[in-house]
Amino acid sequence: MFIIDMVGSALQSLAQYYEWTILGGIWCFFMFFWFVIWIIIAIWVYRDAESRGMNGALWLIVVIILGIVGLIIYLLVRAGEKGKKEEIKRICPQCGRVIKEDVKYCPNCGKELE
Repeated sequence: MFIIDMVGSALQSLAQYYEWTILGGIWCFFMFFWFVIWIIIAIWVYRDAESRGMNGALWLIVVIILGIVGLIIYLLVRAGEKGKKEEIKRICPQCGRVIKEDVKYCPNCGKELE
């Protein structure tokens, strides 16, 4: 009986060890998965902000530091930028900056426009 109890106890502790090892592995996979998803979201925010003429690096940092709150703030600000995008219609021939149609001088480099 003593040997059976020892073997049973050893098997039980071994089963608990493997149970925790498997749970730890699942937890690590889950955390890695969300880390990769968050990096993909941060890259998307950077590219989207740059395509809208916003500072992509700033929004990337905001989203990485503030997490989901930063993403929500970006999405709210981004929705407000739609109307502004329609005003922009020209590109400065000297510096390549996107500018409004009615300006006479480029606000970035100062070149006189036609």
